[in-house]
Amino acid sequence: MSDPNKQVESMRQVRFNSIWLVPLIALLVAGWMLYQNWSSQGPVITLIAANADGLEMGKTKLKSRNVDIGRVIDIRLSPDYEKAIIQIRMNHGTDKMLRDDAKFWVVKPRVGKEGVSGLGTLLSGAYIDMTPGVKGRLETEFTLLSQPPLSTEDEGVRLVLSSTEGSKLDVGALVHFRGYEVGYVEKVGFDSEKGAITYRIVVRSPYDALVNSDVQFWMTPGLSLKSSASGFEVRLDSLETFFAGGISFGLPPGRTAGPPVNDMASFRLYSSKESAANNMYNQFINYVFLFESNISGLTPGAAVEFRGVRIGTVLDVPFNGIPMDSLTSLDTPLIPVRARIEPQRLNSLDTSEESSLQKWNELIEDRINKGVRATLKIGNYLNGAKVINIDFIANPPPVKIKEFAGYQIFPTAPDALANIETKVGNILDNVSQVPLNRTFEQLGQTLSEANETLRQLQELSKGVKQLLDKSETQAIPADLAATINELNVTLETYQANGQIGRPLKENMVSLGRALNELQPLLRQLRENPNTLIFDSKPRVDVQPKAAK
Repeated sequence: MSDPNKQVESMRQVRFNSIWLVPLIALLVAGWMLYQNWSSQGPVITLIAANADGLEMGKTKLKSRNVDIGRVIDIRLSPDYEKAIIQIRMNHGTDKMLRDDAKFWVVKPRVGKEGVSGLGTLLSGAYIDMTPGVKGRLETEFTLLSQPPLSTEDEGVRLVLSSTEGSKLDVGALVHFRGYEVGYVEKVGFDSEKGAITYRIVVRSPYDALVNSDVQFWMTPGLSLKSSASGFEVRLDSLETFFAGGISFGLPPGRTAGPPVNDMASFRLYSSKESAANNMYNQFINYVFLFESNISGLTPGAAVEFRGVRIGTVLDVPFNGIPMDSLTSLDTPLIPVRARIEPQRLNSLDTSEESSLQKWNELIEDRINKGVRATLKIGNYLNGAKVINIDFIANPPPVKIKEFAGYQIFPTAPDALANIETKVGNILDNVSQVPLNRTFEQLGQTLSEANETLRQLQELSKGVKQLLDKSETQAIPADLAATINELNVTLETYQANGQIGRPLKENMVSLGRALNELQPLLRQLRENPNTLIFDSKPRVDVQPKAAK
């Protein structure tokens, strides 16, 4: 019989079995996997967007340089229901990318003036791309951009351009240097204080070395049509700028490169290359020209010339800086035009401003005293464009006004067409003073006397012939008879039907007829002097007929 105490003691002893290692190892592996998963996860960031178009929770990836660095784990509306809140779980080791200047945007198929992008997402679906931040403190909340940034690089120089003329350019417009693409428009704004459109542009490296303090910027239209005194100009730029326009820059002719500029330096943006060239001269003398004649065809930007050489630019047509009361006080109605003389067009751009302007003021004053006057001249007869021509003229009108309403006045003279009209008017006035009636009466009397003289010559010729036929005359010596015969022949030539009398009579009759026909023309010229230059009656435009 067994001892019960020994059985109880044996039951208290626990025996270790190897099968127990299996669940233990499973627990350890699960714990390790949980730890690995927890340790491999990066931070959770929040993106705030206007909408979540194309994004899916658990599927949409976050990439940088086409490398997966996270995934969308939650999409919901903001408390005010106006924004979309997108949460992304980042991979381990990506927390240093999350600085202030990091940028996020959605990559999906896009077609625009910058080109076609995101075609690879047609099959894989949209994803979120980012550029890592490099400056500022670490953040976990960012704003999702509605458009991809134009550049993910920080290289180059950024400049601010302001324009008060021309049309607006859009973000993404290209920046060219001599036709080569070197940058783009990054941002467009409006300065309400200056009333100017502002452009922030980026000139990429290494082309940023082309930018210095003396460069000029102007708009590059895709297609431009221009009519001026130089003629008609049609300019077609590259196809890239044909639809969206662009900006070009360069150094003005004759000017050397200035010192380099810093980021966000300011420049003026001109409407065209010609406008930029006309504004590169910082030394000028402003004048007001008071014209008596018609100024139609003269526009701002037109040339001021001296014997065909451009020496200045027209600024305002007409000039509104002079009060109307001051103009109406003058005896003759005058139209003010403001223009400037630019000495640097003939001098070097590096000439001292003070010495150059002083010499030019003295030179112009001396030439005005010697007969230099300004007139309007047609620069292009096809479109009627005019320029201001400065030159010496014969018998110049005296200088009556040197300064008016605080502005320096350049003396003017009537333009060439007005001089022609004046001369024609003077000729017609002199013609109108001729006593035509008395002249015609004297001419008629002269014709009557001429006819009487011819009649008397004819009778004398008949008397001589009768004398020769008499028998007494036959007894005259042969020499005398020959002389009388010659005299008879001579008298016959002066008769009405003779070799001299007949042409003389015909010429006198033709002269009388021509003078009678000249009377209506002289009357018309006296009433309308400009018929020598222009048609007396305007031509009626031909009206096209409708198709039957």
